[in-house]
Formats: sequence, structure tokens, C-alpha cells
Amino acid sequence: MNLRIWLLCLSVFTGKAFADTTSFNSGVQQTVMIELYTSQGCSSCPPAEQYLNSFTSNEQLWKKYFPLAFHVDYWDYLGWRDNYADARHTQRQKQHAASNSTRTIYTPGFFVNGKSWRRGFFSSGPSTDTRMVGELRVSFKQGVVEATFKPVKTVKQNLQLNIAVLGMGLATQIEAGENEGRYSSHDFVVLGHHTLAGSDNRWQGKLPNLKNIRVSGHALVAWLSRPGQPAPIQTAGGIIDLRDKSGHKADL
Repeated sequence: MNLRIWLLCLSVFTGKAFADTTSFNSGVQQTVMIELYTSQGCSSCPPAEQYLNSFTSNEQLWKKYFPLAFHVDYWDYLGWRDNYADARHTQRQKQHAASNSTRTIYTPGFFVNGKSWRRGFFSSGPSTDTRMVGELRVSFKQGVVEATFKPVKTVKQNLQLNIAVLGMGLATQIEAGENEGRYSSHDFVVLGHHTLAGSDNRWQGKLPNLKNIRVSGHALVAWLSRPGQPAPIQTAGGIIDLRDKSGHKADL
């Protein structure tokens, strides 16, 4: 399906226009957050990115599956600077590595609900956890995000709400480095993310600052985690409209 048509249809079914409230609900069963750590300077990354991009046509996107592409900065010294790269993405990957008792980080690197995952040659997708964790409700209106969580079991500590804004339909002509001459297409690219503190399983805050990059559309992904731990407990999100009524990008 054409990406522009897909984004239009998805925005119709998952939320209203920017002036209204857009709401997302995870359900009680744990959803699947797929993180890819990647770089435009890595010659082995394009197949992994193509796999992540394939979720644009998955019927369970924004219901069961929540893909995120974190572009890291440790390949930038090889002759091509990835415009989507961020040192904070590299730091998050290091936190994952520490949580998984590994000493090294690499690209492409996948984490599924916080656990390291390698996609095999015949693998159709990551295995999923069917445990019941609780319902995460997220709403977005005029640059403000509000969330509530109803856990299945009592939570003994205040959880953090992580918010990421993704760019859809990005494309780059790579002119140097290991992928020189390649036309690279990207979806689910993390353009900005931050963490909100809350209390009584309620959170409120603004969107993170975003990289000023032309995209075909945006998505919001929010997930809960314990302080100091990158693994998601529950995830929700979907397509959002960052334009105001005039059609211009909203001031965040």
C-alpha cells in the first residue's frame, strides 16, 4: 500500500485532527515494543531497516507491535554523518546491553520488550509475551501528553513514562561511508524522546524537542519503565497529527 494512503487511513482510524484529542489504549495484555539500533553508516543495517519498515503493512501495527528505529552516532566518524543519529540513542543501547549482561553494542541491534533479539534467516518475527500487565491509556492534544496506567498487580514504585515521536516516510541519498551511493528509506525513526515522572500511575507533559527533518507523518509511542531500566512494561501509541488548523507544523 502506498505510504501516503496508509498514513491517511491510519490517522482516520486511530485518532482525530490535531485540534481534538487523540487517544490510544494498550489493553491489558503486554504489547510488543521492537527497538532497532541502526546507522546510515553501517553496511549491514539496510536489511534490518527493511524488516522494520515492513511493519507499515502489518495489521497489528499500533495494536500489538510498536517499532522504533534509534539511530546511533558511533558510526559517524567513518565518513558519513547520520542526520537521525543521537548520542542519547547510543546511551540507551548501552543501558540495554548492561541489562542483558553484554559488554558490547553493535548495529544492527534489536531489542524486543527489553530483551536482546537476533532475527534469524527463517525468522518471521520476534516471539511475544502473553502475560497480563495492565492497561496504559495515552491521550495527546495540542502538544501535551497525558497517560494513566491500571496495573494488574500493585506497583510498589513510581514508574516513568517514556515518550518518543517517530518520523515516517524518510529518505536519504547517502553520499559517503560504507553505504555510499545507496538511497535509504526509513520509517519509525525516533526524532525525539524523553521521560516524564509521575505519581499514582498518572503522567502529564509536553512532547520532546524534535529534529527538524521533513517527514511524511508522525507517530507517538509511549511506554512505561522502572527508573533506571530501559525495558518497557507496557506500550501504547499510534499516528498523530502535528499540524495546526492552518496545516502548518504545530509549535511544540
